[in-house]
Amino acid sequence: MLESLELFSQMLVAILLEAAPFLLLGSLASGLFEVFVPQSVVERMIPRSTLAGIGAGIVLGMVMPCCECGIVPLVRRLLRKGVPAPTAMAFMLAGPVINPVVLASTFVAFQGDLTPTVLRCALVGLIAAVVGFALRKATPGDVLAPDGKPIASACGCTDAPPALFGSLDDRVGLDSIRRPDAEAPQPPLWPRLEHALRHAQADFLAMFRILVLGAMVASAFKVLAPEGLVRLIEQDLLLSVTGMMFLAVTLSLCSQADAFVAASFTGFPLAAKLAFLALGPVLDIKLVLMWNGVFRPRVVRLLILIPVALVFGVLMLLGAAGRVLQ
Repeated sequence: MLESLELFSQMLVAILLEAAPFLLLGSLASGLFEVFVPQSVVERMIPRSTLAGIGAGIVLGMVMPCCECGIVPLVRRLLRKGVPAPTAMAFMLAGPVINPVVLASTFVAFQGDLTPTVLRCALVGLIAAVVGFALRKATPGDVLAPDGKPIASACGCTDAPPALFGSLDDRVGLDSIRRPDAEAPQPPLWPRLEHALRHAQADFLAMFRILVLGAMVASAFKVLAPEGLVRLIEQDLLLSVTGMMFLAVTLSLCSQADAFVAASFTGFPLAAKLAFLALGPVLDIKLVLMWNGVFRPRVVRLLILIPVALVFGVLMLLGAAGRVLQ
């Protein structure tokens, strides 16, 4: 018993120490983006044609890193500004993965192996493209639910003034700090920087708690699961892929740190790890709860069904076809 507890503790600490720097870096990037990048700049970067807009939405995360829950309020603001629905939805799904922080964390988690990083981006890009194309004829009004209460995410991101920033918002106008307009007079640098750091702090602390939970589940599985059961799941493509998909949805990990949890399942085939890495950032419990307050039910159903079908179908086919995903 003591030996198992020691092994559990070692694995838990190892995952947290590897993942925490990337989670912190991603939180800082998200906070700085939230405060210092004018929304008008985002709008000017987006093409109006459907296919070009979907492509732009997929790669937009490279210059605008944002976590998967923090991106939902941003996408709602973009849709209200008239950004085409295919572009905004492709950005919402691809942005949390196709950005420098997540690419670097995935590369490091898999010890310099480019294959998981490239395949993760390809799968998430495919999901974003298919969802965007499915909504090619939709207008922002067709996508957005009727106005309701401001949404708040698990990481503290919101499209309304959070209480955490109350004293700062009283000193300097919140709207000009959170998303300054390019033509409006800019408030002093320090209040804006302070606001960005507090945003990053709230993001990091909330997501670190979820990371601890995910790391504990991964460590407990490795230590406590019967060896025969582990071997059965590892050797069965269907069981390993569906099991990791279920784990991705229920754990609701941040994309900036989930690669370290996936990599800890060392005996699982790469197809199963990719199922975890591709599905988690585009579909989990916290996202579904947020979507229900932002999008119409038909859109929420698309956001659930398309990622599940694509991740399962593509990885089962590729996993069965060759050894590259074994």
